[in-house]
Amino acid sequence: MIVRGTSWTRWPYLCAAAFGLAAAPSAAHAACVLSIEPAQDELLIRHNVLEPGAAYGTIELNIVNRGDSECIGQLGASLRGEQYGFRSGSSAPSILYQLVDEKSRSDITPRTGRNLDRAGGRMLHLAPGERSLEVISVTALPDEATSQGRYVQSLDLTVTDASGMSLAAAPLTLGLDIVSAALIGVKGEVSRVRGGLSVDLGELEPGERKLPVTLYVVSTGAYRVSVSSLNLGRLKHVGSQWYVSYRMWLGGQNLDLSALDGFDVTSDRWHFDDYPVRIEIGETEGKRAGNYSDRVMLTVAAL
Repeated sequence: MIVRGTSWTRWPYLCAAAFGLAAAPSAAHAACVLSIEPAQDELLIRHNVLEPGAAYGTIELNIVNRGDSECIGQLGASLRGEQYGFRSGSSAPSILYQLVDEKSRSDITPRTGRNLDRAGGRMLHLAPGERSLEVISVTALPDEATSQGRYVQSLDLTVTDASGMSLAAAPLTLGLDIVSAALIGVKGEVSRVRGGLSVDLGELEPGERKLPVTLYVVSTGAYRVSVSSLNLGRLKHVGSQWYVSYRMWLGGQNLDLSALDGFDVTSDRWHFDDYPVRIEIGETEGKRAGNYSDRVMLTVAAL
């Protein structure tokens, strides 16, 4: 009876202890559970390097606290095993860029794996169930000598606590599409007349001569130069039907001015090409004295 009485008096104490241990895990599991939800997992920026201005784009993302305690962390970025910079599949140089948290104007660019300016960044404070809409801008300034094509950087958007431990991460692919573009110009001894360029040939004499001008083409890749002559390869007398025929070369390209003509450059690398201009003047004997001229249209198109 004594032994049995002792057992019954201790049983309620053991039950209470067991009940207390069972209740403890619900408090211990209270935690910050963050989720980064970008509006898209890829941002593609199209850019023409022959036009002024930088390549620019933005991406929106929601950061959501799905846990049951407050989350405190800093928005940043981390590379995914790649070197910093937009890169193409060719040997073209990489293109540097900047990531900015637009709310605080903090630089979060992962130049050495993670963003450098951790101390100056904005801290996020999210209560359980709270979400925050963030905007990240991407700015790059490619050199005008950048070849056309797509340049890519893969990274993670991250939120880290004060110790640097990751609270959340989401993959993001940044793409910079350098579009096909080309421009054409003339340098040398030219003058402007009625919105165009004029070259004085001096006294017309039969034979070949180099003109004091050079055509140049700047292109992000392959291109076509087209040439047309208003008088179909003839220098016409001003005010009459007399003419002097002539031919033209752009560098080593012999052009047929009696019709629309041109040539292609098919290399997909960046170009800055010069084409010295030569002409060959036909027979002038027996022609009426006076001024002779022609209007030549030179255009370029990226291929």
